[in-house]
Amino acid sequence: MAWHSVAQAQALTGKSRRTLYRDMAAGRLSWRGNTAGRRELETSELLRVYGELLPTGTTTRHTVSQPVGTGDQAILLDEIRALRQEIADLKATVLRLEYRPVPDEPTILRRWWQRWRR
Repeated sequence: MAWHSVAQAQALTGKSRRTLYRDMAAGRLSWRGNTAGRRELETSELLRVYGELLPTGTTTRHTVSQPVGTGDQAILLDEIRALRQEIADLKATVLRLEYRPVPDEPTILRRWWQRWRR
């Protein structure tokens, strides 16, 4: 059977946290420690000590489903194409902004007094 945390056991049994820990301390309810050092309780133990568990989840079946396709599928595809083109244009712009040509010769800065010296 499955192992449950103390919080999950509370939801399944309807018992308080204090009751669960009290029963574990008294030895009425067996448990194990997981790798994180937290206590885990097995489903069969919860059934043995507390009887039938509370149902979790919904009792009714969902009847509403998602539509198979969207009516505006062509519009959405056109929007996706336009967004992809815009992304490509932005990437090209970023690459142009980042491009810096390497100068052929290092430019030598001359100070004003160095103009007379050659």
